[in-house]
Amino acid sequence: MQIEASSNRQDFEFTLTIKTQDIDKFITDPLLQADAFGVVSGFSSAEPLKIEKGLFNLFVRPDASPGLDTAKEMHYTLFLRDAQGKPWTFFGFKEVVKEDSFEMWAETTTLYYYLWEGHSTFDTPDIKSVRGVGILRISVSDFIKQLTTFKSNADSAVQEQETIVKFLNIFATNLWQAYAPFVFTTTTSRWNEHLFPMNTTQGVAMGEKTLHPIDTQDGLTISLQRFKTKETRNVVLLLHGLTTSTDMYIMPEQQNFVNYLHSNGFTDVWSLDWRGSGRFTYNLMPHRYNLDDIAKNDIPKALDFIRQSCGADVKIHVVCHCVGSLSFMASLAAGYVDNITSIISNSVSLTPKVRWQAFLKMIFGPELLEYVFGYAYISPRMAYFPGPGFGKWIYWMERGIRHECKEPACHLVSFMWGWGYPAAYNHRNMHPTTHRRLVDLFGGTSFHYYRHIRKMLFAKASVSFDKKINYLEECKKKQLPPTLFISGSDNNIFPGSNKQTFEALNEGKNAGRVQYLEFANYGHQDTFMGQYSHIEVFPQLLAFLKKHEVQDAN
Repeated sequence: MQIEASSNRQDFEFTLTIKTQDIDKFITDPLLQADAFGVVSGFSSAEPLKIEKGLFNLFVRPDASPGLDTAKEMHYTLFLRDAQGKPWTFFGFKEVVKEDSFEMWAETTTLYYYLWEGHSTFDTPDIKSVRGVGILRISVSDFIKQLTTFKSNADSAVQEQETIVKFLNIFATNLWQAYAPFVFTTTTSRWNEHLFPMNTTQGVAMGEKTLHPIDTQDGLTISLQRFKTKETRNVVLLLHGLTTSTDMYIMPEQQNFVNYLHSNGFTDVWSLDWRGSGRFTYNLMPHRYNLDDIAKNDIPKALDFIRQSCGADVKIHVVCHCVGSLSFMASLAAGYVDNITSIISNSVSLTPKVRWQAFLKMIFGPELLEYVFGYAYISPRMAYFPGPGFGKWIYWMERGIRHECKEPACHLVSFMWGWGYPAAYNHRNMHPTTHRRLVDLFGGTSFHYYRHIRKMLFAKASVSFDKKINYLEECKKKQLPPTLFISGSDNNIFPGSNKQTFEALNEGKNAGRVQYLEFANYGHQDTFMGQYSHIEVFPQLLAFLKKHEVQDAN
């Protein structure tokens, strides 16, 4: 929208009649759409303006609200025409905010509105010339009067009462659906809600999409997913973080990293779901896998598969994130993988650092949760489990600490990793749909990976679980491929880690071969999952990849 600033203020009101031809059809309409009739007063003319056409949506998904925490909206779209015959649109919305049941009166009686030239609905893509914005509120007396205006053309008084009860029931049901999941977090609508199918690949716009299961030597199945638009000698391999998955690179709600690579010349992209992927149910069982297992069993196997599929001379560029980065750099340091063309490492690699609050969680958390409480794993989905059962207390504890948003999975992610409000990203960078999908994008994990990272924190460097290999020192002995270490300036999970790794490696054999890049106003996860990443992050990653790609033969 194009809004012209003005300090002019004027009173504004409207009187509406909302009409639906068939209450039963209205109830089954997913948009709960009805017609609106009436007049608007106080705009551009001494005489009230008649509404030529009006639409009313009782409860819809939040599309107009700027915040992340809106659960439902009511929309009013009124087409007007002034005395000179000029068309105008009045668009108003009420927002019902998650978990704010104590604000129910204020939310359902406060209308935010825009006034723009021409007749168009809110969701049309044309640029709107907005001439007015404001807030309308229903007074208590008007609300009481409103309750007396429900009418029905039913054949009898009994049927009329039944019709009114139906309407009030659908109104109350939608309020319950909006508030209850975030108060009690136990309704089935939240257990089973998926804004996109889980593990969907519909976010990748072009090319072939193939899934390749791989069996590791120690008895697990991992997988490689390939997204190819055409043959190339330059292959990009993506590694996710612990409890995320390939999904973090292919989100349908925004311009994702795989689409961005495809659109900019990297036409063969592979993503490894290593054993810590949220897609694998064996992470919901007690286990004793550590980062050495990923470095020794998962990553070399995946690279062998890619070379068998693409040819031994293929040039592999690795983009790795979080524990995927820790594990890949360990694999490279130990000599399990070689012949890598370039590396982009996000957030942490060879010198893990955390804030002291997170360090305390790492010291006591694994044993406390596993042995004292008897939990096999921890997951963002625990907040949505029915009743007061398994792990629900953790969410209630976190909700008492964190007030930055109302999304339960967001709180649990902050509990699982780092320390911040929130810990894993800046809210400013998260698309509202992504924020709502966190429970599908972050999975569960057992506690042994935490124990390995804890050993690294005590050692102040990446080390093997038995502490016999210092991966940082081994990397110093090698000539690394061109490597770009990146981090968000607001990284609350591994703050300053990759900058320290860069400083440790930018000498000796690797002086000038390593670089460090920091993104202002970004955290840990939002560098790849942020709604603005394709504008603010990806172009600089692309420039690095382009610099080190090998030209394909014509």
